[in-house]
Parts: sequence; structure tokens; C-alpha cells
Amino acid sequence: MAAVLTACPAVLAIELLPEGAPSTLCLPLESAPLLGDAIAKDLARLIPGVETLGLAVAAALYDQAQILRPSWPIHAELARMHQQAQRGGWTPAITSFGASAGRMAAPVLEPDARLIGSPLLLVPFVLVGHAADAEQVGAQMERDFEEKGLADSKTALLLNEAFSIQVEHARYLTHHDLCALTALHYEHAGFDAIWSILECALLSPEREQRASMDDAVELHYREGRVTISGDARSIAHRQAQAILHAHGLVITPM
Repeated sequence: MAAVLTACPAVLAIELLPEGAPSTLCLPLESAPLLGDAIAKDLARLIPGVETLGLAVAAALYDQAQILRPSWPIHAELARMHQQAQRGGWTPAITSFGASAGRMAAPVLEPDARLIGSPLLLVPFVLVGHAADAEQVGAQMERDFEEKGLADSKTALLLNEAFSIQVEHARYLTHHDLCALTALHYEHAGFDAIWSILECALLSPEREQRASMDDAVELHYREGRVTISGDARSIAHRQAQAILHAHGLVITPM
């Protein structure tokens, strides 16, 4: 019988210089372990006790909209594949998932190139272990990443060489940190109503949430679905539909 494990989802957040667009979004299988090892070394420096947990890394770059989706599908798949790689047992191993013939090991891990364009790109990973260990490490991550979560310069150099990018900053974030950062970005862009719907879908999917936008556009989240009412030709309506769709929310007609 497979062990019951707890996963701590997180990301390596990479801020690019303006000329730093990636030449590739996925590392090949033979290169993926280099990134996994670099992340493991950083985490060992930042979080005492992390060596008791397994680490699963998607050696690829993603836009935040692909990471921040209901049920956290990329992180969930990493946790599942990590345990599968351990044959349902448990060791604190590092598993790094790259691309073979240009394709990732599972469809949900395929980066969506249509979303790439932001200077912020993400490498998702999960720490997997027994509940007591994972909860202790997760609490340390939540407490310490914001102040101490910078990646080592060697990790930034590896990212530069592996993806042909130019990293300005690379830092570790929990999934809650990422939500807070995205909320800030969306609020600055005037999309705080959209974020309130996304936040509910991500963190409290059993709840119901309503929000109002410009042009009398109303958003209503309930049971995993969003309805958008108002003039479908309005800018606000089109923006809401595009952003919510990018985040994987199901939009139902009125």
C-alpha cells in the first residue's frame, strides 16, 4: 500500500531582463537533474530539515497563469509522478522531469507558449514527505522565503545557460507567496475584481464569490465555474474572459 504523503507546493520565480526571453521552455531529460540538484542545494541552505523530504521539479518555464489554476494541476502532477517514480514507496529523493523529443512526461506539464510574454517566469516544484515533516518545512518556507528566499548565483547562472535567458532576480516563493505577488500585479493593473474570483477558486473553491468590474460587468464564481454578465463587447468583459480562461477556469454562459 502506498504511503500517504503531504506535498508543499512552491516555485522558483525568475524575473528576466528585457532582452532575456527564453530560447526554449523545457530542458531535455539529460539536463533536468542539474536544475533539480541546484534547487535542492538552495533549499538545503534556506530550510533546515528539508533533506527529510523528497523533491520533484518540472525542469521547464511557465507563466503564472498556468501555475495558478484550480486544484494546482502542475503541482499535483509533480507530487503524483514523484511518488510513482518511487514505486509507491518513500525515500527523500530528487526527481527532475524534463522533455523527451521536446515533450514533457505528462500533458499537464507542457508549458503553454501562448502565455509566455511576462518578464516573470516560474519553475514549479513540490516537496513531498510524511505529514509532520512536510508541515514543519512548509511553515518554515512560509515564514522565511519572503526575506531569505534568494536563489544562489550558481542557480541563476545555470538558468541563464540552460534556457538562454538573462536572469535579473531568482527567488523561491511558496504558492501563497505567489498568490500575494499575483494579487499585487493584478490590483495595480486594475484587475482586482478578477483576482478576487481567482483567489476564491484557488484557495477556497467551495465558497461562492461575486465581483463587479467596469462597464457593469459582473463576475460570479460558484462550484468551480464562473459566469460573466454584462455587455460581451465591452473591454472589461473581454479582459475578464481572457484572464480567467488563461487561469483554467470554466466560464459558463448566462
